[in-house]
Amino acid sequence: MNTTLKVIPVVGMGVTMGIGSDCYPGTITWVSGNGKNIVVQYDSSKPAKGFDYFGNQVYDITPDPFGTKVAYSFRKRGVWAPKGAKTAVGYLSFNGRRKYSDPSF
Repeated sequence: MNTTLKVIPVVGMGVTMGIGSDCYPGTITWVSGNGKNIVVQYDSSKPAKGFDYFGNQVYDITPDPFGTKVAYSFRKRGVWAPKGAKTAVGYLSFNGRRKYSDPSF
């Protein structure tokens, strides 16, 4: 079991929440003292210049003060999961914000 954080989350950090092959951008708005509990707020994303749903999904992404908030906790097996969920649903990436909608669905 990996109980060590690989990335230390900080307020304002951009994240990507993934469910299946779709990705949603978010911003960390709260971090607990030990860094193992966070709140992520969904960002606003609008198609940018050159956007093509099937070939070039580029978005302008900005924090949304009215976006939905989701609490996550770092689990003993080394993954982030929505608070209250028994297992990880999707994934949480700390490599910046990304928006992608799989066109095959």
